[in-house]
Amino acid sequence: MNNKVVAGIVLLNIGVLAYLYYYDQLQNGSNVVLSSSTHHAHGKEGQADVWNGYSYDKSPIDVPTKEVDLHKITAAIRSESVKNKNSESPTRMKVGPAELRRPKLNISSLPPALYKMRKPVFDLLPKSYLPGYKSPCWKAKPRMVLRCLPYFYLLGMPKSGTTDLWTKILRHPEVKDTSKEPHWWTRSNGKGTLGSYTSRSKGLVKSLMLHPSLKSRLIIGDGSASTLWDNHKWKTWNGERYEGPTYVTADVMHAAQPDAKLLVILRNPVDRLYSGYLYFNPKYRIKTSADLFHKEVVAVINRFNKCLKTMSYRGCVYSIKDIHDPRVFCRLLIGVYSVYVRDWFRAYPRDQLKIMRLEDWHVNCTGMLPEVFDFLNLERLSDKQIRRFCTEKLQNGNQAKLHVVGDMLPKTRKLLENFYEGSNKELSLLLGDEKYLWRS
Repeated sequence: MNNKVVAGIVLLNIGVLAYLYYYDQLQNGSNVVLSSSTHHAHGKEGQADVWNGYSYDKSPIDVPTKEVDLHKITAAIRSESVKNKNSESPTRMKVGPAELRRPKLNISSLPPALYKMRKPVFDLLPKSYLPGYKSPCWKAKPRMVLRCLPYFYLLGMPKSGTTDLWTKILRHPEVKDTSKEPHWWTRSNGKGTLGSYTSRSKGLVKSLMLHPSLKSRLIIGDGSASTLWDNHKWKTWNGERYEGPTYVTADVMHAAQPDAKLLVILRNPVDRLYSGYLYFNPKYRIKTSADLFHKEVVAVINRFNKCLKTMSYRGCVYSIKDIHDPRVFCRLLIGVYSVYVRDWFRAYPRDQLKIMRLEDWHVNCTGMLPEVFDFLNLERLSDKQIRRFCTEKLQNGNQAKLHVVGDMLPKTRKLLENFYEGSNKELSLLLGDEKYLWRS
């Protein structure tokens, strides 16, 4: 009898303590979402773990208990991370993909047409990436060699400051150096092996092997300025379609890396086109002049208008191969930014894309570079370090060639402003910012 009384008192005390703990958690604003499964993988305090499609979340974010959208969870956690990074608290909580148990890749459930586009890649990807690594890494069979894909992508645009931005990102000690522009996702067309692409991560892998404790911090990127827009082989996969490609590079990359960080830097499309014309048409290859540039612009616009008689606006924008003259670099259509941005927004959650303007970058590097580092969940650097990075020589500028050839003709600028006006309006609506109208 006495034993039963003692047992009852013990159970009562346990119940009281459990209630007090639960009440304390409520007072502290914790929100616990438990899986219906009996198997949970609980992370460290201030982190969120995702397991079998459910979530255990100690952050103050409401998440449904079933049919959880992992991308929404990631977006919510990253949004909360930004708030924490901007607070005055001396302790900065870093929350990002490294702290999540990465969701399984749903390669087997991809639409057949999408799977066919990059079958050699999809067949070699793991079912999921290793937890605890900030970069998407896995052990590749048969020798179980560590391979890593880029953590972030500088998607584009060419002649819009990508080289300068890339160089300054690499100055951060948590970003390992690697080649800027492999153009692998857009131009290998399934021929370049996944192994050859991940060989870019040799420096990262070596550092991770020597210093395993850095696996949640070190990353690499891919700065191919073609990734945003180049889908010139789409008719090979989809055939001739009025609306353009069914799937684009954004869909392929999202299937392979659903939590990738994506950077885009844009420039007034009129200035970008002329800068590209001067840069990619050196004197030894083709004669350049303001008059010849005007003639080529007129010719490309005429071919585009002819295309519109048989295809949609989007379809013609993606028909670069048919409309641009391969002998002359006058890539008018890659300046129709709204079409490409809309497709990337369709594939990825918007909080995974950071879109910037070159014009703002030139005047406010010291304000924007820390924002880029925060977006990549990198440790904050001192103001002195940021100023030093931003005062370094501008990389890959084009002023010398512009000085030799001269400005474009006023009639050419007017023609191009009219051509890009509709796209700029749509872009400004997509981004909620009238700066992308590029009005003079």
